[in-house]
Amino acid sequence: MEKKDEKLLRDARKYALCIIGETPHFKGFAIEMIDYLGIDILPYIKEIYEEMNYVMFARGIKMDDLNVIKGISEDQILEWHKRYLEMHANDEERRINEFNENIDELQFLVRTYRQSSEFQNMIEFVGKFHYIAPYNAMLIQMQKPGSTFVLKGRQWKEYGRKLKPNAQQLIVLRQFGPIQCLFDVSDTETIPGFPPTEDSELLDRWNNSLLRANGDIDKNKLKTLIFNLPVYGVYLDDSFSAANTYGGYIMPYEHLIDIPENRNSTFKYKSRFLISVNRIQKDEDKFHTICHELGHLFCRHLSYNPSKERMLTIKEREFEAETVAWIMCKRHGIDNPSEEYLAMYAKDGEIPFCSADLIMKAVTEIEKMIKEDIYVTKSLWYKEDKVYKSYYDKMIKKEKPAKQKKTKF
Repeated sequence: MEKKDEKLLRDARKYALCIIGETPHFKGFAIEMIDYLGIDILPYIKEIYEEMNYVMFARGIKMDDLNVIKGISEDQILEWHKRYLEMHANDEERRINEFNENIDELQFLVRTYRQSSEFQNMIEFVGKFHYIAPYNAMLIQMQKPGSTFVLKGRQWKEYGRKLKPNAQQLIVLRQFGPIQCLFDVSDTETIPGFPPTEDSELLDRWNNSLLRANGDIDKNKLKTLIFNLPVYGVYLDDSFSAANTYGGYIMPYEHLIDIPENRNSTFKYKSRFLISVNRIQKDEDKFHTICHELGHLFCRHLSYNPSKERMLTIKEREFEAETVAWIMCKRHGIDNPSEEYLAMYAKDGEIPFCSADLIMKAVTEIEKMIKEDIYVTKSLWYKEDKVYKSYYDKMIKKEKPAKQKKTKF
């Protein structure tokens, strides 16, 4: 087998595992594989579907009979794909209605943000500037593409610099407040009388501060992320075993889990989702897989509240989830497996419709999950699932009188 075909099959297997939960029937599976990988994957589709059948059998996902599939011709598969393209040819208006957040409206107005190169520049910026909150980094890049070193106005004095007249204000969101203004180094100049810091020296210092261990995930961050999964209603199954080309998947699933209520106690409740991770993966790959699957949840491809789920194509969902994983890996110094995967979506130079707004909110939520232990009332599950919230609030209400009575005695 040629190297080109080997790479194609690797990409195909990775994508197949991501979509098989949503396309267990061969027709939908074949259409999505061609839509993502192109016509070159046609001779291998049946082979990959058969592999998925073996992988997913233990997960209870029913797939089409392999003997029936053998009788389906390549011409028939191509006809399915042709009709699929015809059905979705006029989806522009529906897509616009799906992306009605303020930031996403701006991206529709500025058409260049659907060009793959511009989108790549934006997420590169968000990934590199890990000291800036993801959402704010996106806002900076949209206001001043090419920004390099961004600080508050008064902070520039520490570097012997001041703002130039008419310096461009970069508006970002401030925690517990409305907005604040930052300024790029290109809008500053040296202060007379202060030891001068040349632009080249400043940027070298900044670039050195960005150098980080490449390729290794901080084990404490991964441990904290996994600890927080039950608080978000996620049961992590790491017993899934397959070739190392397979990552994992997320699906609705009920399993009795222990949910940390505080540092000292837990309570049992049924999970809302299952994230299954290939147990033979390295920690870095597990981190990437978990971030990808959480990307699906936080971008509302799945939801605690079904009415909030977004009506997207599989390709759009996969692009958003993998962008979330790419940014998370970039921000934490991990060799990123996502670049080629994302590039496959932009063969004609234009990315699928996607919500930059929700992508950045997803990254922000995962960043929170790796920084510290999160307990019930701080999670999205508690905030968005009324049934779960009601159950927990009633449980706490019952516990309080018992604790007070015990303290009194």
